[in-house]
Parts: sequence; structure tokens; C-alpha cells
Amino acid sequence: MLTILIRWLVFVHVLAAITFFLAHGTSAAMTFQIRKETDFKGVSFLIMGLTGVILPFLIHIWNRGYIWLSIVLMLFVFIYMAMFNENHYKQVRRLVGLPYMKGNKELPAEPPSSPEEVAEVLNKTSVTSMVVVGYVIPAIVLWLMIFKPF
Repeated sequence: MLTILIRWLVFVHVLAAITFFLAHGTSAAMTFQIRKETDFKGVSFLIMGLTGVILPFLIHIWNRGYIWLSIVLMLFVFIYMAMFNENHYKQVRRLVGLPYMKGNKELPAEPPSSPEEVAEVLNKTSVTSMVVVGYVIPAIVLWLMIFKPF
């Protein structure tokens, strides 16, 4: 019975991870082109996190280093992306005349800034850091989960 539960939790965990990255692709595309996004990533991220925490209890692997490193890496990704959103994307939404948020407060659209101001902010956006943090680090976590090196 526990084996079946574990298989289902692994299935839900991987499915939530795939859903998170699929839904999150819109945010990654914003690095190259501004688009209106929907937010399916929050629920899938929560499910991925919960199943990722429950599974080590069920299969007794909290003493393995790769589990702790994976958690630290994914927390870093989460914090980095939240800060990046706060410092860059919300500012761009304001500059292009869309409703935006400051912290958790929703603010109405303001008159758009000049194309030069928008271009300046977009040119400061680091595509490389987004790729490293949003793709390379999760790929390392996937490698840790599959190969369990320590």
C-alpha cells in the first residue's frame, strides 16, 4: 500500500513540476517580449513543493545530502525569481501603462513612459541570469534527484 502511495506521490510531484515549468514559460518569455500572463504556476509550485517534502518522509531519505541541496537550490530559485519580478517586471508593467503591483498592492495603470525609457529598463534585464536560475539550477536539481550522488 505504501509503495502505491509513493508511486502516486512521485507521479503528482513530477506532473506538478512539469506544469510549473510549462506555466512558468510565459514569465520566461517576458524576458524577450512583454506579454500578459496567467498564473497557473503558483498552484503547481505549491503541489511540487508539498510532494517534494512529503516523499522524503515516506521513503526515509532526509539524511541524504542531495535532498537538502535540492531544497536549498529550489528555495534560491524561488527567492531570486520573486525578487526579479518585483524589481524588473512590475516596473516594466508600470512603464508600458499596464496595471501593476507594488509588493502585494494592486495599482492602476499610469500613462506610458517613453519607448526609450522602456527600452532602457528592458536592456538592463539579464537574460543570462534568468536562464541560469530558471533553467540550469532546476536541471541540476533534476540531476540530483535522478542520480542521487550523495
